[in-house]
Order: sequence, then C-alpha cells, then structure tokens
Amino acid sequence: MTASINPNVSVEIASTWSSVADRWQALEQHAFASPFQTAHWIGNWYESFAPTGVEPVIVSVVEQSSGHDLMMIPLMRHSQSGIRRIEFADLWITDYNAPLARSDYDFQGFTREIWPAILRVLPPADVLTLQKMPLSLGSNVNPMTTLSGIESSDLSGHIVSLGDDWDEYLSTLSKSARRELRRRATKFANENGGQLRRITNSDEALEALEVLQEQQTSRLAARGAKHVFNEPVYQEFYRRQLLRGLVTGHAVMFVLATDAEIVATFFALKNNDHTTLIRMSQSQDPTWRPLGLGKMIIHQALEALHAEGCRTFDLSVGAHRYKDEFGVSPVPMAELTTPLSLRGTPFIARRKAIAYISRNPKLKALARTIADRLPRLAS
Repeated sequence: MTASINPNVSVEIASTWSSVADRWQALEQHAFASPFQTAHWIGNWYESFAPTGVEPVIVSVVEQSSGHDLMMIPLMRHSQSGIRRIEFADLWITDYNAPLARSDYDFQGFTREIWPAILRVLPPADVLTLQKMPLSLGSNVNPMTTLSGIESSDLSGHIVSLGDDWDEYLSTLSKSARRELRRRATKFANENGGQLRRITNSDEALEALEVLQEQQTSRLAARGAKHVFNEPVYQEFYRRQLLRGLVTGHAVMFVLATDAEIVATFFALKNNDHTTLIRMSQSQDPTWRPLGLGKMIIHQALEALHAEGCRTFDLSVGAHRYKDEFGVSPVPMAELTTPLSLRGTPFIARRKAIAYISRNPKLKALARTIADRLPRLAS
C-alpha cells in the first residue's frame, strides 16, 4: 500500500524483508545506524521470526524525484490475547528501536505530514506500541520521539566514549577500579593459565555460544528472572547473528578460558566504530566469583576492540551497578502507545493501570490483597 504526502514524498509498506533488503542496505550508507538498525540485525530478525506468525510491516518514506528512500522503519504485526498489535521488530531482544533515516534530510515535517501518512497505510491493528526509542540518531533528533503523546521510558542505554587514547580512557576510571582489574587479571593468568581468546571460526563460535547459553540461563534461573533464551526460535536467531556476523564482521565473540574450560563469554555487535554488547555470561562456580569474571572480560575485550578502532562502546539497556565502573553515560529513550481501533483503548488503559500499580509498592500490595480475597468473596 502507498500513500502520498506531497507531490515529491510518499509512504510505502512492504510485507517481506527480501523485497526491501537491498534498499535498506543502500540507505544504511547515508544514515546513522546502531548495530540494531543494520541489515545484518534486521534481516536476521525477520528471517527468524516471520515463520512464527509475526508479520513484517516495513515502512519506507520515499523521495519521488530521486527514487531514494529517506526513512525506513522496521515494524511487525502480531496478535496477543486477541489484540492485534503493531510494534518494532523487537520481541524483547532489540535494545534500541529506531528508524533508519537519512542523516542529510530535514525531517521537521515528520509529525505534521509524514507520520499521518504512515498511519494511513499501516495494516489493520488495535494498538501501536513503540518502545525503547533513543532520542537521537547520531547528531540528529530521532523524528519518532517528537510525536504527540511521547513519554519517557523507564529504560536507558549505557554508552562509553573511549576516544582515541586507551590510556587516557583508563585514567577516567577510579584508581580502585583500575587496581582491581589489574590484580584480578594477573591472578587469573598466573594461577589459572587464563587468557582472553578471540573466537574466529564457526566451530569455536558454536562451542562458545553453547557455553554462553548454559551459563546465562543458569544465572537467570537462579535469580528467578523471566527470559526468552531457552526458546528454540531465539536460540536459532543468535546462532545466525553470530555465525553470519563472523563472516561479515558484524559479530564479535571473546571468551575467558583456562586450559580446561571457558569461564566467561562476551558476544557483541559492531557497526563501524560502534560496538554494542548484546549477551555475556560467566561461570556460576563459586571458585571464580572473587575474580569478577564479568568485569574482567568486558575490560579486556574493550581494550582489544579499541585497538581495532572501536571508539564507542555500548553496554546497552538494563541498570546494573557494574556498568558505572566503566564510565558510562546514559542514553535516554522514549516510548509511545496509541490505539488504532476502539478495541485498543481499553487494552491500553488496562496496561497503563498495571504499570502504574507495579511502580507503587503500596498499591501493588493492595492489589495483591484484593486478588487473594476475590475467590473467597465469590464463594
């Protein structure tokens, strides 16, 4: 479906990745893209999840005079509890959701002209949910965060600006942090024969990914945390990201290993000088706990990546105290939820009420008490 914005700009919707893959890669050359907006990530995402019933909804804003794409937005449609939802291509694993937008185009008319046209061509749905949107795309404002009804997200990214001089970056860390990193690395090497190893071939990659899967899911299970990593479609997705990424240069895998075992893993995505950590793990054996393997592998991998040209390192979303030790700066994000049909309005109201109650301990306790009493009242 196509809608005209003015005589020179139109909006198109594609329902398959293959129909726009070449165009996406072409636009990528003229746009700011975190690793999550590359054709490598997006293409593998649609290839993995479309067979599960998720419908690709890929928006293109096209300049008619040149035929060039000005913006592409990776969305999808799926049903949840009978409600048809349009969202970013995410499903809990895309840390930054954003359009791919030409850096040299002025999107000042986005809210007034482009967005209404996009809404007109979207397939039928009840709710539009846009989450984890960074406020900026490189040096430009993210046009999608200027929409009416936008709200601040509870989530934020954690980015480290490394600069050109590694020693200068290290000097910004606290003396105690630097001292502990050196001491633990020396102990790991001298007493355990441990070292950082770069994974370069598919056999090593699959072995390391298997270790990552076991270590990470064991840790999450011990904490009682919900996650998707045990589901086959997600496991296959990360295999594709790693194996294909090692070939294209988009994926990076390091491990900390002794002669006997892999004790920590580091899986990241690269795009130009920007690297983002997407998964990591460490052994749950109490023997290793005093060495702080998680911080050790980040530090050593970061030094190796800096030597290869990495200047921006992203520890991604999630508030964890260890991130502060690396001198992170916050990446604020925004979100928007809006009804697209009459059925969407009560659904959104219910979700917002649940979210509000969950952030208020007293209301949460009251709601739990009422829920516990309901069966007795009914009887």
